[in-house]
Order: sequence, then structure tokens, then C-alpha cells
Amino acid sequence: MTLAKHTQHFSDHVTQIERVGEFFVAICMTLLLGFFLAHQTRNTGFFTDRFGTLEMILLYLPLLLALTDSLIQVITGHHQLARLFEIASGLLLSAAAVWFLNVFPFDFTHLADVMPEAVRFLFAWITNDIGKIVFVMQIFAGLLGAITAVRALLSTSK
Repeated sequence: MTLAKHTQHFSDHVTQIERVGEFFVAICMTLLLGFFLAHQTRNTGFFTDRFGTLEMILLYLPLLLALTDSLIQVITGHHQLARLFEIASGLLLSAAAVWFLNVFPFDFTHLADVMPEAVRFLFAWITNDIGKIVFVMQIFAGLLGAITAVRALLSTSK
């Protein structure tokens, strides 16, 4: 019995449905950036005294890189240039999650404070412990995304 060699084909071309998907990702990243900026500018208490300049960079830079990744794909219709931003975003997301787990500059009891009163109950149940679980998942998601992007970059550059 022989096992067929599994190879995955990565294309540089962004399909129309992928473009639509990346457009929605860009919208979500923009909303997420706005969400965190609202917390920061309104001093809601979500960010604790431990949230300094390094933590700001570690929070916002992966989001900006992911936004750039999506916008490049939407505008150019190609994955290749965007993959560099995807790799950087994934690696930085993982590193940031490790840092945030150690420093933990958040108070998730204030997570919903910038939302309209009518929808706050949807997020009121999220505790610091649940927030930490999300950061653990981000470590793996960021690494997996970066590895996949590296494979795709190497596959399409041949």
C-alpha cells in the first residue's frame, strides 16, 4: 500500500468570492480597531494601568497588518504581496497573545462598556478567564496562519 503524496496548490489569483470575503474581513478589522480605540479614548476601564506603549503596539499592529493583508487582496486581486503581511500579522498575533497572557493589561468586565445599552448583555458574561482562553487560541491561530501563509508563499513563488 502506498500513500499518495499530499500536495496543496496555492494560487496567487484572488477569486471573486475571496475578494468579497477579504472585503468583509477588512470591515471587521476596521470595526475591531474602532472598538479598541473607543475603549482607550473613553477610559472605560477595559485597559488597565498595565496597558502601556508596548501593549498598544502589540494590540494594534497585528490588526493593522491583517487589515493591510485584506485590502491588498481586494485591491490587487493577488495573494502574493499580501502573504507577507499575513505572515507578519500571524507571528505578531501569537507573540502578542503570549505577552498579554503574562502581563494581562485588560479587565474584561468592561468589554461591553462601549456598546449600546441594548446589546451589552451579549458580552457581559465574558470574564478575564474567558479572555485568557481567547489569547491561548490566538497563539495557535496566529502560528497556524503564519505557517500556512509561508507554505503558500513558497509554493506560488516557484
